[in-house]
Amino acid sequence: MEFQVLGPLHVGDDTTDLTPSAAKVRAVLAMLVLRHNQIVSTRELIDELWGERPPATALPTLHTYVYKLRKMLGTGGPASVVTKPYGYLLATSPETIDVYRFERLVADGWSALERDDPGRATTSLAQALGLWRGPALADLTAGELLSAQVTRLEEGRLRALQLRLEADLRLGRHGELVSELKELIAIHPLNEDFYAKLMTALYQVGRRGEALEVYQNLRGVLVAQLGVDPSPALCRLQQRLLSVDPGLDQPDLDPLPPRPPRAGAGTATGTPAQLPPDIADFVGRAEAGDQIAAILSGAADPGTAMRVVCLTGMPGAGETTLAVHAAHRARADFPSGQLFAELGGAGAPADPGEVLAGFLRAAGVPAEEVPACRDERSKLFRTWCGDRRVLIVLDDADGPAQIQPLLPGSAGCAVIVTSRTGLHGLAGAQTVELGPLGAGEGLELLARIIGPARLEDERAAAERIVHLCGRLPLALRCAGARLAAGQGLTLEKLAERLQDPRSRLAELSVADLDVRTAFRGAYERLGEPERSLFRLLGLLQTPSITMRQAGALLGREPGHAERLLDRLAGRRLLRARPEPGGEVRYTIHELARLFARECLERELDACGEPAPGDLAAAPRVLGT
Repeated sequence: MEFQVLGPLHVGDDTTDLTPSAAKVRAVLAMLVLRHNQIVSTRELIDELWGERPPATALPTLHTYVYKLRKMLGTGGPASVVTKPYGYLLATSPETIDVYRFERLVADGWSALERDDPGRATTSLAQALGLWRGPALADLTAGELLSAQVTRLEEGRLRALQLRLEADLRLGRHGELVSELKELIAIHPLNEDFYAKLMTALYQVGRRGEALEVYQNLRGVLVAQLGVDPSPALCRLQQRLLSVDPGLDQPDLDPLPPRPPRAGAGTATGTPAQLPPDIADFVGRAEAGDQIAAILSGAADPGTAMRVVCLTGMPGAGETTLAVHAAHRARADFPSGQLFAELGGAGAPADPGEVLAGFLRAAGVPAEEVPACRDERSKLFRTWCGDRRVLIVLDDADGPAQIQPLLPGSAGCAVIVTSRTGLHGLAGAQTVELGPLGAGEGLELLARIIGPARLEDERAAAERIVHLCGRLPLALRCAGARLAAGQGLTLEKLAERLQDPRSRLAELSVADLDVRTAFRGAYERLGEPERSLFRLLGLLQTPSITMRQAGALLGREPGHAERLLDRLAGRRLLRARPEPGGEVRYTIHELARLFARECLERELDACGEPAPGDLAAAPRVLGT
């Protein structure tokens, strides 16, 4: 599969065209393609599609567009649209994007010219320009953001063309360029670089009079349209032509345009800025935010060691959202750059070596200079970080072994990690545990999604919704999105629907926002013994249990039950709380308990068992 934007938008291969026909769906796809493997915030997409006055249904409509793109791309293929709490990203190999290949070829051509290898340069640059099939995104009605991207692409095309012409001049192809340069001047009548190259080409083929006439034509155009004379550099070139300067081989202008950014790099100066967009409706977490800020600043533990803070919490607690928000608050303290990587957790853990390669390219290291060995990449990355102040955000880490190679070694750097299991065993890491929001914070979040006036009109129902959502940020966002999208859905009606525990999780699902999905991701990372106990916890009539009660539930000794409970707590599906006398009580969030019961009922259906009515059925279900 290939994504093409250098011309009309196209998705597919040589035999299949998957390009969506709906204009707004194409615009969403174009935004995701141009920022492939980077997060495009929901706000940016809404601004692009509807401008400053989006309709009330903008968010659910956007969810529908993303659903259509997912359906178009299919599952298990080379590309997919991934949902984030603050937006979406297109996960695909950069090689599938024509812009990536174009920028890589242009960078190769520029490097070849720097090495005085015009033959290699003209080959690379001709291949780059050959990827263009017309004006960028020619079949889209671009909004403000896409228009800026189109402008950037067209400027890159012009820069590549100037580089290729420079390479051809150095190869002595003056006669072949005269007609092409005349056509380019007709299209770009104010581009002095094209005039300079045409004057040089004409001079080199013995047409000095025509070359001087080109200068006079340019001067007439500039005086008539802008009231200015040609630049001093072009005036010097005219004087050299008049004096028949024997050293006149190249225009007396800057011989090369500014170096283009390498494909995949953050900026040409090696200062990456990879943080995903912050969300506009961030609410609460003031204490945790202040704690993170103190750790990142070094105020909590000044010294010579790098600072690492780990955010952890139950599924849906918003660790990633807080990590990104805290990183944006602190970015001024890290002027050397900010790096971001999604590590995939235990389900599909990212290879640290590949993450390091991406960090090095973002820092400006040429792809051909990135070491093949992971350890060497780690050493080079630490060297680059050595005298810099860099902030690194590692999202959904599987554990210390995965992130250890990604850590810089200098005190000027800091790392924020989100992890479902925490980073126990990583020396110096400080953990910030996130629980549900406070009741007031939950109301504030709901108000920011649906509007404060609407919330105040049905405040009692809003308080019930916050309570029934367990004050879990993801659940509240689902409820808020339902209210924002639902025509005629009142807060009272939604509260009534959420009151039924059998359908509550189904109600907390809106397009890509789904509480079940968050719990399912954590559940699927468990071993089978832990899954079995978790399913049985769905039978509890109270939110807490001790190891002795769990042992009775399992029909096993308390020590066995305690080990399983500890593992569930380690995955943040339970919360452990010591009690007087040394006993530990484990608490399950109500939404997690409802999910556990659903898992148990599915297991019973698969086994042909009746639905559980009491705890006595549990040992037989578990088979232990």
